[in-house]
Amino acid sequence: MRQPKFDTLLERFAGEFDTAYEDDANNARGNFLRAFPLTSLRSLTLDKYVIGKQTRSFCTYVEQTTRSWANILGATASKFGIYYGRTKSNAAKKYRATAKFSGGPEVAFAKIKSALLELIDAGRTLKFEAIDANPLSQMFKAKILSLYFPEKYFNVCSAEHIELLSEELGLPFDTYVSEQQHQLLQAKLRNPITRIWSNPKMMTFLYNTYIRSEPMHVKERRERKHAKIDIEDLLEQRKRIGELSEKFAKAWERKRLVGKGVAHVRIDDCRETPACGYDFLSCPGSNDRRFIEVKTAGRNRLEKGFRFFLSETEYKVSKQLDHRERYYFYLVFYKDKKPNSVRVRRAADVYETCTFSSNGYIISLDEAEPD
Repeated sequence: MRQPKFDTLLERFAGEFDTAYEDDANNARGNFLRAFPLTSLRSLTLDKYVIGKQTRSFCTYVEQTTRSWANILGATASKFGIYYGRTKSNAAKKYRATAKFSGGPEVAFAKIKSALLELIDAGRTLKFEAIDANPLSQMFKAKILSLYFPEKYFNVCSAEHIELLSEELGLPFDTYVSEQQHQLLQAKLRNPITRIWSNPKMMTFLYNTYIRSEPMHVKERRERKHAKIDIEDLLEQRKRIGELSEKFAKAWERKRLVGKGVAHVRIDDCRETPACGYDFLSCPGSNDRRFIEVKTAGRNRLEKGFRFFLSETEYKVSKQLDHRERYYFYLVFYKDKKPNSVRVRRAADVYETCTFSSNGYIISLDEAEPD
């Protein structure tokens, strides 16, 4: 990677990056690994693989559920080799295989499954020629490799983008596409700034710098006015649904850690010790530890967006020297009266929106409700 101008760009981006995005991406990968661990692929069935049946299939996870990890939406379902659905000329829903995997649904899937297992073996051992020759589609292969082997393959899937980024970073771009995907990751690891970055963070930097016309996943800085609200009402609401939110957030964090590749997942429950100032301690004793305070996101009544209440103890703990860079709010959003999603925000990044009163702090988020 080019120095020192390149490092200046990296440092500027690091201050602007919205870390909630990489948390979402790691959580999505964790969901995928829990649903389809490597050991499960040999027993994969046609219906568990195919997209189009409105089930949580392998292809659905790779394309849609993990799109925050790497986006391969846009190309047709034929990229999977076989899918269940209709075409423009034929409205009947049925299994439809591409020409290279012809022979009926079961025969086609047997060929696809064989190719998938061969891809995993080649990917694990860095056999780039075999990866590129594998009959599965390019974007599909690259996404699978980045999900299962993030320590070997960068999470960029388009051959065009892989080659463009390789050229921009001064890497060989006239070799195997999978080798370039591997070398992009090696370039990240060689730089003293980016070697500790997650793959989603590095991918965002490269896309914002070289591909996108408008940057994504960066923080918005605004001055906002915040209304005081009935604290007693908030506490009553928190008491009613707090435990449900905390259980959901803890499960979400566990999947994030799995997606990040943490070998031994440990999350300490600190809720019985209010003086701690947080609900959970994730990865205690490690450089990746997080002090997690779970909040149920409530809709702002007087403004757009959401808000939550922060106590004096939580605020003081979050500002302590040994906590402030690792103290996070895990905001739980509800749909149909059930926890539906988690949005992660580092406390230090949101304190510009605090309103202090005699009863505590109100933190407001000028953000759209999650889908």
